[in-house]
Amino acid sequence: MNDPLLAEKLRSILAALRADVTPQLPPGHARLRCELAEMLLARMSVEADAPSGPPEGVLAERDWRQAHEERISAILNAPPMSAGTSGELSIAPESFTRWFADKEPGTKVTKVSTVPGGRSKGTILLECADGRQLVVRRDFSAAVIGTSVADEYPVIRAVHGAGLRVPRPLYLESDPAAIGGRFILFERLAGSAKGSLFATDASPAFCRDFAAELARLHRLDIDELGLADALPHGRAEHPVHAHVKSYAERYRQAGPPVPLMDSAFAWLEGQMPHIGNERQLVHGDAGLHNTLGDGDRLTGLLDWELAHAGDPAEDLAYCRFLVSRVLPWDEFMQAYHQAGGPPVSARRMAFFTVWRTLLLSVLTRFARNSYDSATDRDLRVAAIGHNTFPRQLRDLASDLAAAMEVA
Repeated sequence: MNDPLLAEKLRSILAALRADVTPQLPPGHARLRCELAEMLLARMSVEADAPSGPPEGVLAERDWRQAHEERISAILNAPPMSAGTSGELSIAPESFTRWFADKEPGTKVTKVSTVPGGRSKGTILLECADGRQLVVRRDFSAAVIGTSVADEYPVIRAVHGAGLRVPRPLYLESDPAAIGGRFILFERLAGSAKGSLFATDASPAFCRDFAAELARLHRLDIDELGLADALPHGRAEHPVHAHVKSYAERYRQAGPPVPLMDSAFAWLEGQMPHIGNERQLVHGDAGLHNTLGDGDRLTGLLDWELAHAGDPAEDLAYCRFLVSRVLPWDEFMQAYHQAGGPPVSARRMAFFTVWRTLLLSVLTRFARNSYDSATDRDLRVAAIGHNTFPRQLRDLASDLAAAMEVA
């Protein structure tokens, strides 16, 4: 199948290599191989733009080939620049020092480093002259998911105050002009990330601790926390129905229908009368990829941008994919219930198992739309849209087929 965006995809990979990889390599074999890859990507991208080849006739072919090689040289000789939003995390320490001037006079930021792997938000580590280490979570100018750190700040502040293991939020900067995007400044927690969306190095003991933390989260009262008006669907008559409906509408507005996704939305709608009506605080992205751990102990539950009012079964179905590879699911649920987690029916778990992969399919399709429309040609957005989205559709087909067989 011909891909009209093949040339753009190749150039986005080339831009990432030239800006972020090749300059970091010392002279030698690895750098040479990277430069060869750059040359091939440049040539392949130009060839993808001109699939018909040279015209007939020696003079016409001479001119065509000369222009062809000039295009390739122009791509390779242009200053290396990151495509899309990736360059937005390159911020000088002095910019943060100036920002601190009216918050904490005398605070000097000496080093800024980017945490790799951020998809919808960027994460930056700050080292201060007084020895403090702080974390910045900031919006990109192009929001693939459509959320802002400003939306999650009140939730993080509330759950931190309630004793959940989340980073302590210090400031919300709502003016994008400060560093190019709104951001939250946090105290840095001990520990390291416990995996990605598809793999984890968490231990069984860590998963039990994670289960207990989810139980504590799901016991919190939205009204007592003062979050009913801050959370999506916090005042909805049926929060789960409102949540699914909101994504169905966004999905249908974003592009042509995908039959598999249409079928999944229809199946969920048919199950809605049978799952009850829960109204608890739900993290919404409670996978092991959003945890920090120090050994077997969970030190932080991160990234609250998808938090909303809904059913605790959503968080459980969301994390089951990876947790069950580490710890038998019944043992995880035993730890969850021992810590006070509410009962969860098999029917609700089946519902949210389909919802997990459908939601991820919707979000990764947003990334694909963002890349294809040139809203954001960053490599991370290309990878989400053209690699993760098809993988989510595969998982959605499997989950939906299994659910329909049971039903």
